[in-house]
Amino acid sequence: MNTQILNLLFIVLLMVSIGACQNDKPATASDDNTIGQLGSTGIAAIDKLTAQIAENTSDPNLFAARAQAFYENEGYDNAIQDMAMAMKIDSTNADYHHLLSEIYLDYYKSRRALQTMQRCVSLHPKRIKSLLYLAEIQQILKQYDASMSTITRVMSLEPNNPEGFYMIGFNHILMGNKNMAIKNLQKTVDLNPDHTDAWTLLGNIFNEDKNPIAEQYYENAVESSPDDLDVLFNKASYLHNSDRLDEAAQILKRIVKTDKNYVNAYQSLGIIYIEKDSMQKAYENFNIAVNVDPQFGLGYYYRGYTSESLGQFQAAKADYQNVLNFDPDFERAKTGMARVNEALAKK
Repeated sequence: MNTQILNLLFIVLLMVSIGACQNDKPATASDDNTIGQLGSTGIAAIDKLTAQIAENTSDPNLFAARAQAFYENEGYDNAIQDMAMAMKIDSTNADYHHLLSEIYLDYYKSRRALQTMQRCVSLHPKRIKSLLYLAEIQQILKQYDASMSTITRVMSLEPNNPEGFYMIGFNHILMGNKNMAIKNLQKTVDLNPDHTDAWTLLGNIFNEDKNPIAEQYYENAVESSPDDLDVLFNKASYLHNSDRLDEAAQILKRIVKTDKNYVNAYQSLGIIYIEKDSMQKAYENFNIAVNVDPQFGLGYYYRGYTSESLGQFQAAKADYQNVLNFDPDFERAKTGMARVNEALAKK
């Protein structure tokens, strides 16, 4: 099948895959079927792009830009619609394929994400960025052999590509080949000492084996990306699991000082305070966690547990019930509920 026919077939399939394309009216941020929770900045950006598209309907970059704006605000259907228009105008643009694939992936349409990138590499067989992203999607879909095959194509084009070694190492982790994973991840950081994800995975591998060298790998990850709060959290978790509670707490406090909405840091701080038998401080952190994220079911359990420990049985009962509303089979919450009901009955 020649490229022209392949392009036409892909655009036809893409247009069929979205019902939104049945309407020729340009999407706007104020449409009822667009997105439910756009901030004022998102509305302004989308409406500005809509006005620009009305004046120039042949510019694919405008459709792609509006697709990006919709995508960032979880307006997936409209984003896909706009990408269909962009790719109808320019069907070979690799960046358009990447964006469409990302939209599909976040919209839980992983097969379409895969098909989009397969087409991209058929059009650009030597584009390393596209091959790596295809390998990543194949990995997400647990197509490990296919992912490794795609990475082999990368390495044939660029034998010392650090991201290629990283992907090989990650695949080996997922396939349970720990030694090969270490070998390839080590090669990654040899080629790129600032590869944070590789340092983190190495830390995780050695941490599982209780090997103290894990700490150095976590520290290397922090040094390679000192402003990444998730990387700091990984190190704090390591220190916590190593019973170095004060050191872990110091890092966690640094995290929440930087990002007051970092829920997992509040939870970890709360657990550390439980282990230090500081129930009031533990309660305060769990209370912040559930106020930051009211859907954080585990936070309600721990807040209930600390309330119970402080003798506040009614408050504990309410929190245990909240947990059971999220997960009726949460055994610790059911046990906690039984304890506080017994305590209240004795009053």
